[in-house]
Amino acid sequence: MNPIIEKCMLTDEQRYIILQGIKEGKQKYEELTALLPDTITKKHTPFLQSDLVNTYIAKQIMENPHTQMKVYTQRAGSHPYIVVQDTTRNIFVLVSKLSKTKYMPNPSDYRGDFSLSNVERLLEMGASIEEIYGEKIPYQEFLPLGIENQPFGIIICYDGKSDTVFEGALRPDQEDWIYKENITEYLNINTKTIVPLDNYQLSDIQTSLKKSTEDDIVLKLKEKTTS
Repeated sequence: MNPIIEKCMLTDEQRYIILQGIKEGKQKYEELTALLPDTITKKHTPFLQSDLVNTYIAKQIMENPHTQMKVYTQRAGSHPYIVVQDTTRNIFVLVSKLSKTKYMPNPSDYRGDFSLSNVERLLEMGASIEEIYGEKIPYQEFLPLGIENQPFGIIICYDGKSDTVFEGALRPDQEDWIYKENITEYLNINTKTIVPLDNYQLSDIQTSLKKSTEDDIVLKLKEKTTS
């Protein structure tokens, strides 16, 4: 794996927390559906599982504020979904159901939002276009806007009928992955060995701006009056 791409991937702890939310949501879904009567059209089935997975992921994130992740809801037409934000690294995560037999999700506008600046972000961090696209490099103009203005989008894909979970980042054209990793095993890691993220406070950040003195102010006033 390219070390620059690795810097934009989820940490072990972040993976564990999201996977735990997926697991708890699916378990709750099984408990509730076992109590429901058998219906002929089963319209409740796909939406209820997604709702519960999203709910328990949000619960896990709120219970672990030291990871500096936030979760909020968005809507694409009539489709509500959650977005997880890594506030320290300018990374956004979309959680989506995808069968383990399917290589990637179908292109969509809202998934496109999570891939729009992925290439620019990696180029800003020092990756080459060849490392991202391989031999088939599309014609595309890139604007150097700075890492802070180039969010990186990750998609977590879970299978509704098995434990399989993938993490990946799409190319802007949504025709292939920049990377795709099976992260199912992270649900079973020893949490005692996880190195937590640094939790910086605003008071810990040293500013490099020079403090204005009275002499500086007088000098600036003289310069304005003589011009």
